[in-house]
Amino acid sequence: MRKEGVSVEQVMEEVNRAVAAPQTLLADLWAEEKPNAPNLSFLYPPHSKSLEVNLDLVSRNWEVDGDFEITSRRRLAGGLAVSLKRFLRGLLSWYINPILHQVRKFNMLVTRTLYDLSNNVKELQDRVSHIEKRDEEERLLALEQRLERLENGEDE
Repeated sequence: MRKEGVSVEQVMEEVNRAVAAPQTLLADLWAEEKPNAPNLSFLYPPHSKSLEVNLDLVSRNWEVDGDFEITSRRRLAGGLAVSLKRFLRGLLSWYINPILHQVRKFNMLVTRTLYDLSNNVKELQDRVSHIEKRDEEERLLALEQRLERLENGEDE
């Protein structure tokens, strides 16, 4: 486990995985260090892996906020640290704000594109189900006609 950027959800996911498969505890301990893709399974439980749920998550989180609250855990030097952080934010805002604007714009366009793709998928699903239904009806009609011909002794 790395010290920087560790979240409670990631730790709990690792604990759950280790408890579910205890034979892998030693294998994980001795495994060589490789950069792994982030494990997002805690965000998407198996029962909710649907396009609508994912689109909802994307639409709730597309906007990046650069003005988050600045705090400090230090008791004695906390006030000084917060003041210094606020001062540095003010100095760097001319540089950071345009980048944040570009990120927000990109996220907005990606979210809009995902919604368009979702609508296209729904439309295609409707078309495919309509074609399948029509095909089934045609096949059933052809079978019924053939059955009638067989019963009448016309087709042998």
